[in-house]
Amino acid sequence: MAIIEEIFEEEADQIVKVESLKKEGNEFFGQGEFEKAYEKYQEAITTCPQTSTELLSILLSNSAAALIKQRKWETAVEAATKSIEIGAANEKALERRAFAYSNMSEKYENAIEDYKKLQELLPKRQVEFERKIEEMNEKINARNQAMTADIMEKLKGFGNMCLSPFGLSTDSFEMVPNGNGGFSVQMKGAGNKKQEEEEENEKVPQKKDEQPQ
Repeated sequence: MAIIEEIFEEEADQIVKVESLKKEGNEFFGQGEFEKAYEKYQEAITTCPQTSTELLSILLSNSAAALIKQRKWETAVEAATKSIEIGAANEKALERRAFAYSNMSEKYENAIEDYKKLQELLPKRQVEFERKIEEMNEKINARNQAMTADIMEKLKGFGNMCLSPFGLSTDSFEMVPNGNGGFSVQMKGAGNKKQEEEEENEKVPQKKDEQPQ
């Protein structure tokens, strides 16, 4: 019995220390000293009893907030994810992770997933999160267009390297509709030459035995 009481007293002392460290971290955060705030939150996390899941979740979420202020997106995501995985109800951690994802071009889709979850958890802010989702979709479109342009530029460079020994470049070719909803590649001016030949052939009179019946 005495051992159990001793354990409880020890945990109580730890929690008092953790709350003190958390308060110091919050003060640094309020002063714009985000790196120092993060250090205090980390110290509190290592001191906090593992059984105090709600307090641990808050400390990890606060760490994510301090990291976001330092634009350390990846580590902010890690801290927020740990906060969420603990299982304690903490929508702030999810929102902070969504915000961090929204600043990582390769993670825009993850941001949308988190904002959709937030719509379910916080229905009163559904319209706000819907706007966030729309912003993410716009960012995704812009990112994909930029990636496509970059790939095409690299392919063009490779094509020029292959064609240069023949005195040609990708600028010597053009894309033309093939009549089936797609495109074909041909030499520039080739289409005009073909059309001229067809027009010239139409001018040639047909022989009598070639007249249609």
